[in-house]
Amino acid sequence: MITVRKLLDRIIQFFCCSIFLLMVIVASWQVISRYVLNSPSTVSESFLKFSLVWLSLIAIAYVAGQREHVSLTLLTDRLDGILKHISNILIELFFIAFAAFILLYGGTQSTLNTMSQVYPMLQVPKGLLYLSLPVSGAIIIIYCLLNISDIVKSPKKNRGVTS
Repeated sequence: MITVRKLLDRIIQFFCCSIFLLMVIVASWQVISRYVLNSPSTVSESFLKFSLVWLSLIAIAYVAGQREHVSLTLLTDRLDGILKHISNILIELFFIAFAAFILLYGGTQSTLNTMSQVYPMLQVPKGLLYLSLPVSGAIIIIYCLLNISDIVKSPKKNRGVTS
C-alpha cells in the first residue's frame, strides 16, 4: 500500500507541477503578446481556464488524500481510542460517497453529455474539461481506501490532520 501511495503521490505531483509550469509560461506569453507585440493571443486565456480547472481538481484530490484538507475538528479532537478511529473511518467513507456519487457518477454524466460540444478557442471537446471531475473522484476514492487501510493497520498512529 505504501508503494501505491508513493507512486500516486509522485504522478500527481509531477502532473500538477507540469501544469502549473505550463500555465506560467502561457500566462507570460499572453502578457508579452499583448503588451510587447501588440497582438494578444486568443488561445492562451482559454487554455489557462481549462488548465486551472484540471490543476485545481487534481490538487484537491491530492490534498484530500494526504488528509491535509480544511476540516472542523471540534468533535474529533475530543474523541480518543476506538471512537476516534471509527470517526476517522466514517469521514473517509463520506469522502468516498461524495467522490463516487458527485465526482465520479456526475462527472462521467457531464463528460458524456458534453463530449460532442467543442470548446471554441481550443477546438477540443468540452467533455475533456469535465473529465477532470471523474478523474479527481477516482483519485480521491483510491486515496480514501489507502487512508482507511492506514487507519485500520496502525490505530495508534495518527496520520496528518484528523478530519
